[in-house]
Parts: sequence; C-alpha cells; structure tokens
Amino acid sequence: MLSGECQHRLRAELPALLQAWERVAPGRPAVAKGRLPLGLALACADLGAQVTAVQARIATIEQALTPLAERLPAYPLLRTIPGIGPTVAAILLAEIGDIAWFTKFSQLRKLAGLDIIRVQTGNFAGQWRISKCGRPLLRWALYHAAMGLARTAAGRARLAALKAKRHGDRYAGFKAIVELAAKVLRIVWGVWRSGTPYDPLRTGGLRRQPC
Repeated sequence: MLSGECQHRLRAELPALLQAWERVAPGRPAVAKGRLPLGLALACADLGAQVTAVQARIATIEQALTPLAERLPAYPLLRTIPGIGPTVAAILLAEIGDIAWFTKFSQLRKLAGLDIIRVQTGNFAGQWRISKCGRPLLRWALYHAAMGLARTAAGRARLAALKAKRHGDRYAGFKAIVELAAKVLRIVWGVWRSGTPYDPLRTGGLRRQPC
C-alpha cells in the first residue's frame, strides 16, 4: 500500500498529468513534442488504477468492519466520544481488545505508543518524545480521532491551549495533536471501563458535533 506522503503527492500531481495525456489523444497514450512520453503516460495510468483499486478495497473492508463492531457492547459507548466515527471506533475495538486486560491507563498508553520516553546514555540526555513502540494502527486511529475532536469548538480551544504552552517550538502543532490524541485515549479508557456514555461535563465541555 502507498504511504500517506506518496498518496498525497500522487493526488496532487496525477490530475495534471492525466489531463495533459488526454489532450494528446483522448483514450490512448501518445508521444508528442512537449507532451507526456509514452512510458510516463502508461505509468501514470497504471498508478492511478492501483490507487483506485486500493481505495475500493479499503472502502469494502470498512463496510464489512463496522457491522461486526456494532455487535460489541463497547461500540455504542465509543461512538458517544467526540471525534470517534464508525471506522475509528471499530479499529479501537480491534486493536485494544478487552479493556479489562489493562489495569492502568499507562499500560494502554504504552500499547498505543503514546508513552513519553527520553533516551539517556552517560552524560547525554535526549529530548522527551513519544515512544512509537506500540501498535501503529491504534496510533493512527487516535490521531484521526484527535483531528475530528479538533473540529469542535471546545476541541479547537483545547488544541490552541496545547499549542500556546509550546510557544516557540517549531513542532508545537504536531505535539499538540499527539497530546490531544492521548486525551482521547484517556476518555476511551474511562468510558469503556465504566460502561457509561461519554459525559462532556467531565471533560471541559468537549462535545460531539451534530451530524
């Protein structure tokens, strides 16, 4: 599967390449002065077909994933949390498994690779950072949940506050999103273990946006 960066570049560049190709000869590649070479035109068409096939496969998997997740008792609880949609909720259930396995929140945070570590050797002490040693798909789901949360009014305010405390840090925006993702995970921990729906009054007013 293509990486996120490759997909982003492909989406940005492929339309212009294909338009140039179609101007040469609609429906078939051609070689002309100042136009796309035959090999490049074929490569672009093949790459575009691969991306379309992968996107269709992902959509099919997501359609099959959600009905299975809906049968689990924790699914409707997770869906009450702002930023957590059907696909993210299903991924959280699959990646975490049984919340009873984790007796401390720090264990769950470590599973997601969001625990804070620092490399130290002798007199050297590195910067504090997230370990990224957990499950990458779980971390991906939490990142997207944080991005969804940031689209709410209270979520935007929380994100702005997290950025403000890192004033002058060139990575302040990314670090704030990571911290917000950890906040989402803590909410997931509380809601899932308690068996009660999300209560915005207990989290500073973070509310789900109306659909």
